[in-house]
This record gives sequence, C-alpha cells and structure tokens, in this order.
Amino acid sequence: MGRTSACSRGLWAIQNNPAGLSQLEGIAFGAYYENRWLTKATGFKSAAFAMTFDKAGTLGVSFNQFGYELYNENKLGIAYAKGFGQYIQIGLQLDYLFLKSNDDYGRQDAITFEIGLQSHVTDKLTLGTYLFNPVSFRMHTFNDTKLPTVFRFGIDYQFTKSFSAQCEIEKDTSHKGVSLRAGLEYEIINNLYIRAGAQSNPGILTFGMGYQIKFFQINIAAQMHNELGASLQVGTVFNFNRK
Repeated sequence: MGRTSACSRGLWAIQNNPAGLSQLEGIAFGAYYENRWLTKATGFKSAAFAMTFDKAGTLGVSFNQFGYELYNENKLGIAYAKGFGQYIQIGLQLDYLFLKSNDDYGRQDAITFEIGLQSHVTDKLTLGTYLFNPVSFRMHTFNDTKLPTVFRFGIDYQFTKSFSAQCEIEKDTSHKGVSLRAGLEYEIINNLYIRAGAQSNPGILTFGMGYQIKFFQINIAAQMHNELGASLQVGTVFNFNRK
C-alpha cells in the first residue's frame, strides 16, 4: 500500500507504529523476508511475537536484520501497547541497534526508542502518528554517528467493508525533503486482498496480495524503486485467539 505504515494494526505494527499492537487479539507470531533490489547482500529479514494480556495491554518482541555476513544492521525491539477506549491507542518500543562489519570498525551499537499514537475517530476514519528516535541518540562509534529521527503522520479511511485507502507523510532527518505515500486495499473475494500504492522521494510503486484463513495469514508484494529497481517481499502471520 505504497509503504504506508502509521495506521498499521496487528502484529506487524511492531515494525511500523507500536500503537497498532493494541488491536491484536490473543497470541501472534510471524516472519518476513524482503529481497531488496533482487540482491542477496541487501536482504531484509524480520521476526516478531506478541501477546495480549486482556485489559493490561499487549507486549511484543521483534528482531530485524539487513545485510549479509560481512556487513549487517540489526534491531532488537521490545514493545508495549494499550488502548484507552475508541479514541486513543498508545504504543512504546525500546530498541537495541547494532551494526556488524568485517573491517576496522567492527561492532557498533546504540539504544533508542520509538512511540506511536492512533485514534479511531469514527468507525471509518483512523489517524496515526509515529516517532522514531525523538531525542537523537547516537551510535556508539569512533565518531558517535547520530541516529536519524523519523516522523510519520497517516490517515486510514474505510470506504466500505471491502475497500480502504491510506495516505501518509514522512520526514526522515537523514534525507532531504519529505516523502508522501498513498495506498489502496480491496477484498476481491472473501479473505483475499489486493493492494497497490505509490511513494514520492524516492519514487516507488508497490503491488501486493494477501490471504487469510482462520489463524494463518500470508502476504506477498513487489515494489519498483525509480533508481534501485525491483524488490520482492513475503510475510506470514499465525494468530491464535485465546478466548
């Protein structure tokens, strides 16, 4: 959906906006792989687990890795989310970041956090806000490289039970300007979804499909970057409701 993420709900909200974890029910775990630009050395891997504790909220853990054995960037996150009625859902995630490279720099690491807020303004309209590294923590290296701060604000509108749209703006301090994103999702038959979207700065087009049956969900997608080329993505989620 054009890489929109501020209004994400369910397990993979742990990668996008931890507030969306508050919409999860029961126990869920999943895995995701992205073959970025069709190059093994730039693959992105992710795994996540989350559990709800009734009215106490939702707790989740996740691990990401980008790269290969000679150079890789990693993130370990622990997230907590809780809803306060219809209008406010809040999520907080603590992150441990570490970079490993086969050169003189060796291993570098940092600790930071991210926070998210979502609000179901109406049954059809949801707003989402997300902030990563709000106090500008630094990577512990020879020159204390500053981590970027990332801000997103998004809107999700459910036109019908089977058709929804999202739009979003992102500011990443490591890039010039802002990125605009928009995406559509349509349930063509029961539990089978198609998705499409676009992003500016850089220009990216996306297309994907998803299928859900009982406790299992699978999503596949492809995206085209205007300079770096194509990427392929696949993700699965197992969700067991304890009720």
